[in-house]
Amino acid sequence: MQYGTSVICALLAAVMFAFAAVMQQESTQTVTTEKSLSPALLLELLHRPKWVLGGGSMITGFGLQAVALAFGPVALVQPIIVLELAFAIPFAILRRHRRAGLREWAGIVAVMVGIAIFELLANPSGGVQNPPTIQWIESLVPVGVVAVACVFVGSTRHGPTRAMFLGSAAGLAFGVLSVLTKAVTHLLSTDVLKAFVTWQVYVAVGVGICALIVSQSAYQAGPLAYSMPFVGVLEPVVAVIIGDTVLGEAVRLAEGEFAVELAAAAVALLGIVLLTTSQTVLSIYEEQPTESATASFS
Repeated sequence: MQYGTSVICALLAAVMFAFAAVMQQESTQTVTTEKSLSPALLLELLHRPKWVLGGGSMITGFGLQAVALAFGPVALVQPIIVLELAFAIPFAILRRHRRAGLREWAGIVAVMVGIAIFELLANPSGGVQNPPTIQWIESLVPVGVVAVACVFVGSTRHGPTRAMFLGSAAGLAFGVLSVLTKAVTHLLSTDVLKAFVTWQVYVAVGVGICALIVSQSAYQAGPLAYSMPFVGVLEPVVAVIIGDTVLGEAVRLAEGEFAVELAAAAVALLGIVLLTTSQTVLSIYEEQPTESATASFS
């Protein structure tokens, strides 16, 4: 495959993100909701060994994602990241000593098959590496406005609705971050010193911090089944759209393949629905972890 290194790194990143999501979601359940959507939440979580372990996995995932984006286009890498949901759910089930049934395995297989078909047929182009700033602004500002609106609405809600809106905001932010990461990796590969005087580096850091705070607040609000699908779906959608409009990474399909791509996306979406509405998955969080449980990794 032309982008073999990119695909492998993206798959490994999905595994790292899945492990991080499960460990961090368990830890956020032990922090009071008063600290939600604030840096104080992260400061509190830094005292949880389990969350720090998840944080290390997340950082590793971001590193692998950066390598994947350095070797391949956004339109190739980000759909693979969606597989983190298919990896996270079985791990969460095992963590709580539950047993996955036909519905859960059908959902996992559907997500993997749908993404695999999409990747086999997609033929994304490389695009441009350093587009004009105005093109960035035209794409990033609308996404930022929608993300802020999701945070505002989510902050006024509780339970599943809060988790969904905050998960949506986190997905939008991570989508922006992935495209900025590709731009930053290109800048660093050409001139390291010059890269640190460009706005992309600092916007990427700011977006990354905001995305982390919002995602942890979404995990705190409810089960992964409520927030993670919105993160997993919106992140690649936003990334691919910005990759197309800003970086020129158009996905080119041969005649007749578009219908197959839509079918593959529908299969993956069906898998997500099966997982997120599974009573087994939702029952994982009926017994929330205690404060003392965060001192252990098991």
